[in-house]
Amino acid sequence: MRIRNKKKFIIRTIETLIILTTIILTPIAIIYANKIRGHTAYGGEWLIPIFGLILILIIETIYEESEEKKGKSKHGKR
Repeated sequence: MRIRNKKKFIIRTIETLIILTTIILTPIAIIYANKIRGHTAYGGEWLIPIFGLILILIIETIYEESEEKKGKSKHGKR
């Protein structure tokens, strides 16, 4: 397997790690929070997947902006 775009590969790897971390961390945080509270309730631990999604969107935006900037500098101002 040959990696053509190293930057894109790194970005996708980071996004995959964020998704996996979110999937693993959310149930653990829910169980822990319920044990601490002593009853079932809904708190900030349910927002962990949304936080992961926001991180991915921020990373994608930064990547797209850098690619757009790189394309603009190669082809001149348009």
